[in-house]
Amino acid sequence: MALKLVVDKTVPDLLVHHIRGKEVWASSRYTIYRGEGGLSNLSPVAETPCPLTGRLMTRCRLLRRGLRLGIRGLKILRSGTVLAIANKGMFRLRGGEIAPVHSFSHGFGPLREGWCEDEKGNVYLSEYFLNLRRNLPVTVSKSADDGQTWAPVSSFPGVRHIHCVQYDAYSKSVWLGTGDRDSESAIFFTEDEGQTWSKIGSGDQMFRAVSLLFTEDHVYWGTDAPTLQNYLYRYDRKTGKVERLAAVPGPVHYSVAFQNGTMLFAISAEGKSEGSSAAWDNKAHIYGSRDGVHWEDLASWEKDDWPYVLGFGRVFFPHGQSQDSLYFSAEALKGIDGASLQARLVE
Repeated sequence: MALKLVVDKTVPDLLVHHIRGKEVWASSRYTIYRGEGGLSNLSPVAETPCPLTGRLMTRCRLLRRGLRLGIRGLKILRSGTVLAIANKGMFRLRGGEIAPVHSFSHGFGPLREGWCEDEKGNVYLSEYFLNLRRNLPVTVSKSADDGQTWAPVSSFPGVRHIHCVQYDAYSKSVWLGTGDRDSESAIFFTEDEGQTWSKIGSGDQMFRAVSLLFTEDHVYWGTDAPTLQNYLYRYDRKTGKVERLAAVPGPVHYSVAFQNGTMLFAISAEGKSEGSSAAWDNKAHIYGSRDGVHWEDLASWEKDDWPYVLGFGRVFFPHGQSQDSLYFSAEALKGIDGASLQARLVE
């Protein structure tokens, strides 16, 4: 029976970041919100520090998109500490007090899957910046004290970006993806907290991944190749074989896996972000599967009419989701730009 995505609620000017049990953690501009029971009862928790000029500029949605203003990422650590990324830095919220703990010398901070926490409480944080000349190594930093202090642990020279750094609870290892050119695209994992990295594949756009999904037997990803046909793949943990699963209509950015085995990938509308582009449909899509083999196009939205420099058309998934509800946020999509949605998957 086919899966269907049913949207129950749409809340404007909201970005959902983390689901912890019944708790929903979200942000709007520079304010952190928390609530229980969905998107209906969110209350402000804290404000990340920001100059007055920055706060004034966030009143314009297009400025927020173009200048990457507002809270860009937020995680709840196992300890209950909240880490938020904004204004080219990281802020730590603990016991009602918020304080800066790290600043980014390049770029605005990691992509949404560019930081994670392992089972020991170590937090890994990657750099993400333009790096067009590839003249700067891209680093991963680590915090072993609940996000209070940070130190470089790994460096990746000769690549443009680190796309993702994610914890795999099945193998208790940390995985990492790099890009963008063929020679720079690779997927690695570490079993010693970033001291050494093992590579499962590289040298081809099939290993250019922005997010990974983990199951007991496989690692899944979609390709982020704006000029080529994109596909969903999976890596067999036992055999090391990489299997192509399905073609999708655009670059794949983000994904989520539920406890009942359902997986979702978000396909983005990037336009000609690399100068020339494959002929996509100028829409963002959500693709889903119950078994990891058969994939369906569950929903799609058109890119809005503003230039791509003001944001790709895409969908973001929060961390920590269960199978009870599906949450996602949207950027540069007609009718839902800057909004968060609460939905259900039904058959």
